[in-house]
This record gives sequence, structure tokens and C-alpha cells, in this order.
Amino acid sequence: MFATNAPNKLLNFTSGATNREKTSMTDFLFTVPSGEPVQLEPFHYCLVGQTQFSGKTTLIKRLSQWGVEQGFKVLIFDTKETEADYAGFGQEVPVCLRESTDSFVLIGLLESMFRRKLTPYYATLSRITEAAKGFDDIIERARELEQRTRNSWLKDACRVLYDLLERLKDETAKVETVTQLRLYPGVNRMVINDFSLEAQQLIVKNSFEDLLRIYRRRAIGVLDEGHKFTPQGYSSPATRPVMHVMTQGGKTELYGWIATQFLALTDKGPLKACAFKFLGTQDHITEVKHTMDLIPEIRGKFTSDDIMKLKLGHWILVRKRPPDVRVVYSLPLGVPSSIGRKVAGGELTPEHVRDHYLKVKKEDEDLVWKEKYEELKREFDTLAKDHELSEKRLMELEAERETLEKKIPKDIDDLKESYEKEIQRFKDDLKTADALKFQKDGEIAELRKELEDFRELKAVFTKLLLTPISTATPTKSPSEVTVHIEQPVITIVKERPPLTLKQADLEGRIAIVYAENLLPSDKTFSTKQLNTIMESRFGTKEFPGHFSKVLTKFVAWGYLEKVRTGTRWDYRVKMAPKEANEKGLLKEAETT
Repeated sequence: MFATNAPNKLLNFTSGATNREKTSMTDFLFTVPSGEPVQLEPFHYCLVGQTQFSGKTTLIKRLSQWGVEQGFKVLIFDTKETEADYAGFGQEVPVCLRESTDSFVLIGLLESMFRRKLTPYYATLSRITEAAKGFDDIIERARELEQRTRNSWLKDACRVLYDLLERLKDETAKVETVTQLRLYPGVNRMVINDFSLEAQQLIVKNSFEDLLRIYRRRAIGVLDEGHKFTPQGYSSPATRPVMHVMTQGGKTELYGWIATQFLALTDKGPLKACAFKFLGTQDHITEVKHTMDLIPEIRGKFTSDDIMKLKLGHWILVRKRPPDVRVVYSLPLGVPSSIGRKVAGGELTPEHVRDHYLKVKKEDEDLVWKEKYEELKREFDTLAKDHELSEKRLMELEAERETLEKKIPKDIDDLKESYEKEIQRFKDDLKTADALKFQKDGEIAELRKELEDFRELKAVFTKLLLTPISTATPTKSPSEVTVHIEQPVITIVKERPPLTLKQADLEGRIAIVYAENLLPSDKTFSTKQLNTIMESRFGTKEFPGHFSKVLTKFVAWGYLEKVRTGTRWDYRVKMAPKEANEKGLLKEAETT
């Protein structure tokens, strides 16, 4: 149990009911162990916790979505070299990188690489960058100074500097970069995983400068792995711009969120502006000590063991005004609020949420991407094959054209005139045929009218002949009149054009499984089941979306029929292969 003097009441970090309604949203922070929801207000945040065991990335995603709901633009930097933590989250924006000749920036890069202060050499290094127009100028000057100086360390520093700038130029040449930050409404993700640490520092520097200069109203810059960009004890190019945002951005609602797993290695200057601190679990005594230093009046509230035993997604939330310290549980994005209350109250474990919501979603996303990859690969293979065939066909047509050109007679103009006369004759014949057709249509209409009159006359005669006729005087007239009406017999001849289907085509492979009686004979089958039969027979799978047109042809030919099964259309064998063989409609032939 955690000891805390904080009252068990709903924390509303806004003032008044109006602000409460303005920030209303789905709850995702819950007091431990009461389960009461906790509300926040946008400001500078600090997130500290051990990687993989605290849930920093999950909390950043949830807070970022909440920030968007409050009307903020959010910029997240994806910086890990091993894995993209924010892949698929938000909209990817171009990398913002400018060539800097500022001596403060370049000496910051060197201090970041050497991990120590280089103040004694600042004057010499600043002369290298003075009036330089770009990296190329600095590289050339650093090479010259390396040759002139006798100071061994300065030689090494010059070599490191021009080697660093050359690598930066190579890295930036591989991707598209912009010189000014571009942000869109919602969550923006800048992917810089493939850049070196030095290049990442320059990118973060440029981005935070543009946040303060261009996007200074209602925007949030999220800096994960803060110890890499604002290190303790020495400088980096990103330290000053980040510090400026933290100290100047609050007036225009430009906020910075800094997350780090190594609090001892992170510059405490930017963290001092964070009025809200989310402190997660740590297992190293140095990190535990620095974490406890951020909790006011800690005596009697938390111990080192409490911080080491914090569960996944559990945080000590420190709020500056009004002062409050309490343990909260942060619910991941997309998980119902009722689950968060149960975890905060101890009814469920954080691992239950991770295994039943986050991992399942990730597996589903991986499956979707795998299916998309396989579909795109199939389309690419098909297009590549079609392209190869098109090139081959183009070469054949070119050869035919050359052959035909050789056969063209010299009197081509006479031949052309002859063809034009022949075409005109065909057009005249067509006009004559149209006129004849119009005349015949009129005659057919008159014959149909006469036929109707004849039918009416026939009906009248039928009634008269069926009526008995009596006379007083016998005559030699016949006693019975019989009228024979001949009914014409209509014979319809159905033509089945012969089809030659080959195994290399999808139609041929479906015809083979039909002929070999592999299709279900007493029930319907779907395209997915057909794909399984095709794989069993030929060893390869087809894309089910390709089946519809081919199966429609088999339905039109009378071999299959399309039936409704629930909410979808399936297929069924209409004419058995044996029947088709007996009728001579199914023949097999082998090619050599």
C-alpha cells in the first residue's frame, strides 16, 4: 500500500464548471485504489520511468490523443534506433533539417560526442565557423586547421568535426528533408530512427525552433528519450531550443512534454518548468533517488521500495498548483474506461490489459500489414510479368512492322486511293442495306397486323362452327365441318463454341478441378474454399478476388450456378463432369 495524504476526491485541474465541460472526455487516469477519474489541464509535462516496465510510450500516446481533443497540434519524435515506437500513430511529417554554421550548435555536437565540456577550445572552433556559408566551408576549414595546429586534441576535434559534418550530409542526402517545420491538425509524427544521434539532435533543434517561431499557439512538442537531447553536464544542439520552449511557450499555450528513462543523465533545467510530473517505476538506486527528489514532502508518503514496486502503467502524479501527490493508473488508448477503474481498484492487473487489448490489437495490425504486403507483392509480380510480356510483344510487333514495311509496294498512293474507293463502296452498300432494312421492318409490321386480324377471324369462325345449325328442309350438305389448324414447331439450336483452356491460365486450372470432380457435388462452395482446393491441386494460392470474373464465365456456360448463401453469393455445380462428358461438352487433351 502507498501512503499518501492526498484527499480522495476528483481532481479537476481546470477552474469552474465551464472548464470542466470544455475538457470533458473519456477518462483515462484513475486514482489508486479508489478508481476515481483524474482530470488534467494542458501544460509542460515530465514523464520518468524505466523502459518496458513503466509504460511511457503508452502514456504519451494517450496524452497526445487527449491533447488533440483539447484542440492542440502534437508533434512526436520517433527516435529509437531499434524499433519505431510510434509506427502508424498520427500523420508522418517531413524531417526538418537545416545546415547550421552556428558555433554554439557545432560545439554542442562535439560536446555531445565527447560527453564533456569543451569551453577552452570554443574560441578556436568558433573561428572555423565564422562567416561560413554551409557545411562545406566548415569541412574545408577544419581540414586546414587540422594540418596547421600542433595541439593533438585540437587536431582530433577538427577531424571529428569535419567527419561528423560529412556523415550528416550523407545521411540527409538519403531522405527528403524540409528547411521549415510542417505540422497538420492532430498528431504529427517525425520519424528520425535511421539518423545518427548527432543528426537527431539537429533535427530536434530545428523543430523546436520552428515550434517557438511558427507554431507557438496551441501546440505541443513531445520529446521522448530526453536524456539524448538535453543531457546533464554537457551541451547538445537541442538543449537551448528545448529550454526556450519550456520557458517562453507557456504564455501562448506552446507546451513541451519530456520523457526519459534516465533522470540522472537528463538536464534538470527544462524539467523545472514541468508543473505536472508522471513518475514511474525505477530499479536503480540512483534513479530512485532522483525520482524521490521530485516528490515534495515525501517523508511518510513514499519510500524507495514503493517506487521500485510501482506496477506497469502506475504513476506517482505530482501536481504543483494546487499541490497534490497521488498514485494514478493510466489507461492505454482504445481500452474502455471501466477497465481502468478495475485496474486502479486492484480487480484486474495491468498485464491483463496489455495481453487482452494491446497485444491482440498489435497482432491484428501485423496480420493486416502482412496481408497487404502479400497482396501488393502479388500485384507487383503480375505487373512485372505483364511488363515482360508487353516488352516481348512490342519487340514482335516492331519486327512485324519492319517486315510489312519491306512488303509495301512503291505505288502506295495508288493503293491508298484504291482502298479509299473500296471503303466508300462499302459505305454506300451499308446505306442501301439500312434502307432495305427499314423497308423490311415496315413489311414485317404490316404482316404482324394481318396476323392479328387473322387470329380474330379464326376466333369468330371457331364460335360459328361450334354452334349447332338446324333446318326444316334436309339438304345434301355435309353434317360436320372440321377445320384443321397446323401449329408450327419451333426448333432452337443452341451453339456451344468450343473452348480450349490451358493449365497455365486461371480458367484452365478451374476447369481442371471441375473435370477431376474436385468441386463439391452436393453443396455450395465459396471462393475461399475454391482457393484451398486450388492450392491442394496445384500447390499455389490465388487471390480470391480474381475468381469472380472467371466463375461468372462458367455460370454463363452452364457448368456452374450462382446461389445465395446467407448474406453472400456462393457457387454450385450445375452440370456434373460425367454429364458433360456424356454430352461431349468436356474433353481433355495433353500438349507436348
